Amino acid sequence: MLYAKIDEHGVIIDVSTEQSDEYRKLVAPNDPNVTQILEDKISNTQAQGMLSNSDSDMMRILEDLIDLLTEKRLLQFTELPIAAQKKILSRKWVRGLHVSNDDNLIDEHFPEDNDSLI
Repeated sequence: MLYAKIDEHGVIIDVSTEQSDEYRKLVAPNDPNVTQILEDKISNTQAQGMLSNSDSDMMRILEDLIDLLTEKRLLQFTELPIAAQKKILSRKWVRGLHVSNDDNLIDEHFPEDNDSLI
């Protein structure tokens, strides 16, 4: 969720992911003013880094989801395309080499109780 800081004329001048005395108004990320503010705040390099971190996190989430669905017998691992099976198994193997079932392999840039923008 995004919260806006409003000036005396009712114009959005800044946004934050956390609500505070200054950032009170809940706003949609697709609002043109909000989009422009976010574009100004985040450089292309920062955006690529955030997406890269998000991709790593999402991959781990998908792996866990596939594990859960196969454990509940809602999905058979062999129903996945061969290329997907190979990638998932190789990631599990590498993770198993370094630390058995350790969730800390993903580099956390944000505290767990704080949602990132992406």
